[in-house]
Amino acid sequence: MSENNHSLSSVNHRFFGVQVVLQLFLLLWIFFEGTQSDGISFVAFVLLVLIGVPHGGNDFYYRPDKSIKGSLRFLGFYLGSMALYVVLWMECPSLALLIFLLISIHHFGQSNFLNERWQDPASLLWGFWLLVFPIMRHFSEAVSIFGHMVGRHDVPIQLGFVLTDGLLMGIALFFGVVYWLVLHRSDKTHTWQFLLQWLLVTLWYWMSPLILGFIVVFCLWHAAQSMRYQVLMIQSVENTSIWRLLLKFLPLGLLAVAGWVFSVEFDVMKHLDLGFILLSLVTLPHVVVMDGIYGSESHRL
Repeated sequence: MSENNHSLSSVNHRFFGVQVVLQLFLLLWIFFEGTQSDGISFVAFVLLVLIGVPHGGNDFYYRPDKSIKGSLRFLGFYLGSMALYVVLWMECPSLALLIFLLISIHHFGQSNFLNERWQDPASLLWGFWLLVFPIMRHFSEAVSIFGHMVGRHDVPIQLGFVLTDGLLMGIALFFGVVYWLVLHRSDKTHTWQFLLQWLLVTLWYWMSPLILGFIVVFCLWHAAQSMRYQVLMIQSVENTSIWRLLLKFLPLGLLAVAGWVFSVEFDVMKHLDLGFILLSLVTLPHVVVMDGIYGSESHRL
């Protein structure tokens, strides 16, 4: 897809303005009300239920062969890859965690720049920042979660340096300059919109707790963009309205939400380590499916 295709750009559209306004609103809310506000937690919950969880539930719609045999083959791939990943988590959790982090970096960056290839520098930088900066900001909490994910419940946290606010601010400013240079040198269109996006996300991560911060960024700056792209991509090859398409997505989205509600009911999501492991199981086949879409002919229309 040409980068000059404005209809499929992740930042040059009206919805980007909605994202910016909503993020500014949340920043002001957390600035005046603090991080313990029940209201902002409710907003994050609504975003997660309506956007974050359902956005990956559409994968079945994109199966290339929609016959019964093709559908069963797709389900076999999806569930089979999840089962193999479960085995990897059981046998080598550290490697499983590393894979989860790497594919997340790739996927966040690819979806933001709509890349057909994973080696794009701006894409990798964006995915890296979305994942690594909140870890640096809340290092102790993040390392504790990772420790539980790999079966180590009392991981000692020993830093050779102190991640002070001043040091983190310096890292953020340095990264911002590097990110701008990469955007500029790679002739990316809409550079200033991408920089505004980076600034808002960085400020949000700076001011918010780890989990709240990640949920909002995941839903607002990844899942919502991904769903918009999916709708536009399908509309480029099918003569259908947005509402009819969303109705087609609805059963799969509701199924994903039902699975999430089931996990909440049985306290699975109250254990962050297990919750992230379950997320990784879904993420692996989802990234493969979306990678195929970004590399398809319809993506370049």
